[in-house]
Amino acid sequence: MPARPDVAATRVALSPLTAPAVRKSPLGLLAPGGRVLVGLIQRMLRTLSRVVPRRADRWVFASRADAYVDNPRFLFEHVADHHHEISAVWVSGDDAVVDRVRGEGRSAARRWSISGIWSTLRAGVAVYAFDVADVNVALTGGTVGVNLYHGIPLKQIENDITVGSARRIYHPRTLADRLRAATVYYPRSIPNDLVLAPSAQVAQAMQRAFGARARHMMVGRPPRMTVSVADRAAVAVEGADRGGDDHPAVLLYAPTWRVPPGFDLAEALPDLEALESALSDANTRLLIKAHLYDKVMLPRLLDRVELVPNEAEINELIGRVDGVVTDYSSVMFDAALLRIPVVFYPFDLADYVRASSTSFAFDYESLVKGHVARTYAELVDVIHSGAWRTWTFPPEVRDQVWGEGPGPAMVDSNSDLVGQITNVATSRFGPARFGRARFGRARFGRARVGGSAP
Repeated sequence: MPARPDVAATRVALSPLTAPAVRKSPLGLLAPGGRVLVGLIQRMLRTLSRVVPRRADRWVFASRADAYVDNPRFLFEHVADHHHEISAVWVSGDDAVVDRVRGEGRSAARRWSISGIWSTLRAGVAVYAFDVADVNVALTGGTVGVNLYHGIPLKQIENDITVGSARRIYHPRTLADRLRAATVYYPRSIPNDLVLAPSAQVAQAMQRAFGARARHMMVGRPPRMTVSVADRAAVAVEGADRGGDDHPAVLLYAPTWRVPPGFDLAEALPDLEALESALSDANTRLLIKAHLYDKVMLPRLLDRVELVPNEAEINELIGRVDGVVTDYSSVMFDAALLRIPVVFYPFDLADYVRASSTSFAFDYESLVKGHVARTYAELVDVIHSGAWRTWTFPPEVRDQVWGEGPGPAMVDSNSDLVGQITNVATSRFGPARFGRARFGRARFGRARVGGSAP
């Protein structure tokens, strides 16, 4: 049985009281008119940036909110460590992130530094987690845009969104909405040359959601699973070496993002004393990892409950925990791949369906049947009894998301993704000057290879 690591075994520093939200773009501080003007300038600069010669062997990477997280991070580390024929640079507006990446021996640059500007202008490939604004909208005209996407859709995404403020971005109706969509939210309309999906079935659903903004669907394991798979294997070895022990079990609570006013920890966990008691009786600890864009706080220090900083990489946690508590987050699918028990806790299901996602990719009731806590009292009881330890994620859904069988080793999967991206970049910009052969064999969805990004 896998060893149950204590909180100190995780790779991130835990804050006892607060998990501060990551820094937001300064554009969000501008008045609406200023943001429209910035959007117009970005469109103009993006067009001008197309004249700069780009190279297929120069890649830039970035992720959401300037954080060093998610699929772009782990593909960046793979490329930097295993594909020296490619110049890989991490781009961020956060000095701490740039310093961290450099301190680990890899290349990084601030977005608007001379080095960052030049690296982006010369890059033939831009890799990101949400849209090209993660990297730099203004300087990536003509690049091969690679959207590694930040999750596996259970909820509505992109063009499928029919509620909330995002509906006005993807389906603008008024003149004001159309103006904002064309300027402030211009990055959302830029086509992606490649969009990652973990299986052919998920690729079909994502193709429908992205529409023409997904020129090709790229099938492969999300690079973020690199550390999770490795950690899970390490925990199994540790457990075999150590045998049984009395270490506390570790549960990870990872709720998804909600439309404003957003996730409310006090609503989700209203009686911390009852939770502490249940955790203590069950010799269990609870880590809380809020969504990257949320800010949550605990009212006081707790012995058994700890917050993980928002900017922490969740996939550096999930491989070392014993169970996951979530609601509608795609972390459930990552846990399923790792064969980690999942506790569904949809305490606000009616509100979520009304305001955030009117439908799901899978029938939610069938998905959660037999391993769900619909109320806080039920959640506390499940934790206290330890019933969650034997809960299993529906294998038929897991296979639809990930494909049947064990799948490739992560290093091979990452190299295959590099090969698919390289083939598209080489088709557009020509072979790299050092004349290396193309990688692998591309597996694309619809549309043709080549052309130029707008």
